[in-house]
Amino acid sequence: MNTDARYIIWLFDFLSSLGLDTEALRIQNQIKTAQLENPDSAITAEQHRGVLRDAQLASNDSALGLRIGLHRSMATLDQLAYLMMSCATLRESSTVGLRYQNYSGRFSGGQVVTSFGEIKGEGCYQIQAQASLGELRLLAVEDILANIVTTCRWVLGKNLPITRLHCDYPAPPHAALYETIFNCPVQFESTAIQLFFEASILDQALPQASPRSAALYEEMCERKSISRNQGDVAWRVWQIIVDNLADPPLLDDIAEILHSSSRTLSRKLLEQGWTYQQLLDQVREIHARRYLSDPTLSVTQIANSLGYADSSGFQRAFKKWTGHSPKTYRNTIFG
Repeated sequence: MNTDARYIIWLFDFLSSLGLDTEALRIQNQIKTAQLENPDSAITAEQHRGVLRDAQLASNDSALGLRIGLHRSMATLDQLAYLMMSCATLRESSTVGLRYQNYSGRFSGGQVVTSFGEIKGEGCYQIQAQASLGELRLLAVEDILANIVTTCRWVLGKNLPITRLHCDYPAPPHAALYETIFNCPVQFESTAIQLFFEASILDQALPQASPRSAALYEEMCERKSISRNQGDVAWRVWQIIVDNLADPPLLDDIAEILHSSSRTLSRKLLEQGWTYQQLLDQVREIHARRYLSDPTLSVTQIANSLGYADSSGFQRAFKKWTGHSPKTYRNTIFG
């Protein structure tokens, strides 16, 4: 997925403040000066990845992802930032923010998905990051975790009351920074990446709430999202699956909706690195993790909501996706 140049412009300014040679980063990754003079121009995902890899190497800073996320400028989110701040509550703001989480584009594309839920009096932002991100997985996850802190501060006008953080990776060399940034107990090598906070703040009125402004900015975000993703077949298939999750359509059905043949649709998905089954599994896994965070839902109810005929099929699939049974995963969350 391409990234808006406005984000890369800010990123270069931030990396420069850390003492890095951003002109060298620009040249190494074949980013033209003209691209950085137009905030609406596109930087490819490969160029974005290259900048981050080279910056991490040049800085020798394992915590670069945390620093980027914590200092990200509101301007990089453009209209989405104003939409989130104009919402009535943090619950509403989180919902629309995650709906457009790829609004400005990012190198990780669909390999990182953030979701939101509420668990026993705690709000929870959950991040699912694919292993295919390789050496940039930790940076991508830490960028999002720290940016949640920063974005919530914009929206709330105060710090998010974080209660605990679970991470599915070993403690990094800079683990001490987590206490400073998140100010809560941190559990590494967990079964999921989850940032918990006091749910009581979810429905408090936001200081800059404006229903008319929110409606205006949401229309702008929707137009841009459609424009950005109209050629992204995987994204369009993803949306159709999400809209019909309890009864997922067959590939032939989706091809008909998209006015395509099944063979052409399969080819286009493969060109983007997907098969239909992989997309379906990805959507199901993300929703399964979120549903399991709700103790009021039984495993059978979750299986049905994901389109499985029985719970045994769901349990086998979940074990394949995560290495854990649904029961073990749920016990880890509430343990």
